Amino acid sequence: MTNESTAAYDRLQNEVGRGWNTWDTRSVLTQVLLPDALGLSFGLKEYYRGTSLRTAQIGRRTEGAETVTLGPHAYDGSYTETTVSWAGITVRVQTAHAGDDLVALVTPSANQQQSALLTVGVSYLWNRAGVVVREGDRIRATGDRVVEVFTTGEHVDDPYCDIDGPYLAVDLSRVVGVSTGRVRSLTEIAGIVATAAADLGAASSEPPAQHHETARQDEIAQHHEIVRDAISWNTIYEPATARVITTVSRLWNVGKRGGYALFCWDAFFNALLAAPNSKPVAYLNVVEMLRARTPDGFVPNVEQGTGRKTYDGSQPPVGSLTVLELYRRFGDRWFLAETFEALLSWNRWWWRVRRDGELLCAGSTYFDAEYPSPQDIPRIHQHFGATCETGWDGHPVFDDVPFDQEKSLLAAHDVGMNSLYAADCEALADIADLLGETAVAAELRERRQTVVRAMETLWDELSGIYRSRRTDTGLVTERLSTMSFYPLLAGVGTGERAGRMLSEHLLTDDGFGGEWILPTSPRHEPIQLKDTSYWELRAWPPVNFLVYLGLLRAGEKDAATWLAEGSSRLVLKEWNEHRHIHENYSSVHGAACDKPNSEPFQTWGALLSLIVLMERGEVTLFDDERWRG
Repeated sequence: MTNESTAAYDRLQNEVGRGWNTWDTRSVLTQVLLPDALGLSFGLKEYYRGTSLRTAQIGRRTEGAETVTLGPHAYDGSYTETTVSWAGITVRVQTAHAGDDLVALVTPSANQQQSALLTVGVSYLWNRAGVVVREGDRIRATGDRVVEVFTTGEHVDDPYCDIDGPYLAVDLSRVVGVSTGRVRSLTEIAGIVATAAADLGAASSEPPAQHHETARQDEIAQHHEIVRDAISWNTIYEPATARVITTVSRLWNVGKRGGYALFCWDAFFNALLAAPNSKPVAYLNVVEMLRARTPDGFVPNVEQGTGRKTYDGSQPPVGSLTVLELYRRFGDRWFLAETFEALLSWNRWWWRVRRDGELLCAGSTYFDAEYPSPQDIPRIHQHFGATCETGWDGHPVFDDVPFDQEKSLLAAHDVGMNSLYAADCEALADIADLLGETAVAAELRERRQTVVRAMETLWDELSGIYRSRRTDTGLVTERLSTMSFYPLLAGVGTGERAGRMLSEHLLTDDGFGGEWILPTSPRHEPIQLKDTSYWELRAWPPVNFLVYLGLLRAGEKDAATWLAEGSSRLVLKEWNEHRHIHENYSSVHGAACDKPNSEPFQTWGALLSLIVLMERGEVTLFDDERWRG
């Protein structure tokens, strides 16, 4: 980190955090103007029971909750589209930019017998200074600049809309237009919205094409849209520290995290997902996560709005891989300088704190929480907390592995963790070379060699695959998981061993193969879990992604194509049915809404589409010699 690199990053943050967009995590129907923090909050008032919908979120499951379909979303907010159904009312809300102004087109498609109202609340958010006054059929907001808000349609004077502060209420028996800056007709607003939708490629309503090549192009377009919208809908403004961040799920931010949550390896995956569409958003995902580094030198599992950090442990080290790929794509040396110190500190922490012999074990270190949280109760210095460090919270693969209280470690050399750590050492050594840090590069390469040599002990000749090995008994662990393929990503286990791993495990129908892939445990393993478990016969997008990278590096092109095709089937099923991008999917029937703890619009679900776009040459990531086998 240098003064120059920090200044470059601060400029980037200032450039991103401007204009109208869905910056407020509390509702997908709120548009916020930055840096002013002026919010326009769209809502509904119904008359059957006389209740109001003030905020809308995708994924709420309480009785009577709204159903939200998130449509196309431009990164800069120049076009967004949301459909909300609630209390027998359905509206589509489309927004667009008109210069510095915002326009919105609200189209009802279902209504109650007595028409609902569209409510437009106007306020300065997050305790920012400003004055908002209703003046007849308009609202005037005065802060650093003056913004006026207008609507078309019939205004209704209803004082029971459950809105604090000035608002407009408009009859929803017909289409309503909203505009800032000046009065606009419904026709003008509709034209602006249509142009913005077309510019984003969101206007086509043609039926699916039958021609094979055209259908293939349509499928590629869907994957591009998934990758774009997973990030654009979850990129928000974090007002406590005045920054733009990408979170994994809007609902998680407000449900139990105090306004936002940054999860460690999720953030680096988010950066890769942002790369095809926005260099600034890719960079901010990396930098903000690294800035959460603890005094002990590691990047925590989570940092959230309540003040909580997981000082007991981290998550898998995929940061250096991500930073190196972003540098290869964009070539900004300042970005390497800004991130290198934190990445090196994190890498050294693993070796200092989680090493047992010449390999790593996952762990959970005791600490007294400054900000007590119910999420810490089952994890601090416990077995479950240590499994969280692997990214596989409570997975059955750890059932037979005890937690060593004295060492604060799981008693197993973890095949997944060591594979990713070896890859981290390798990528970080390359970054050190680029920055002229030759001594550090040598240190990292020596460390990688130590780990790679020691990983020979994780090969199980009898079963023909790499497995975690107990440190207390010397035996391999009882269960398998898809982490056993991670060594390929680190350049370990190629050739004959890779052939056995694929033919005896990955591609078999009773192993990790089948139509809906990849299950995190082999299909033949009997696992009896609670209905609420999200591990039994579930496919997880980051697992597919990391295994795909391993297959690329091992030169297993046919298997990589097979996995890309399976990932496409998986993500498009829910996308075409519900426009969902899920946290995890069934590896039995491919759906995801069957589990209440599979978030329906979670960023890393789009990794399935990123695999497809990389496979088909649409996105250039991990395409240098190292990843060509």
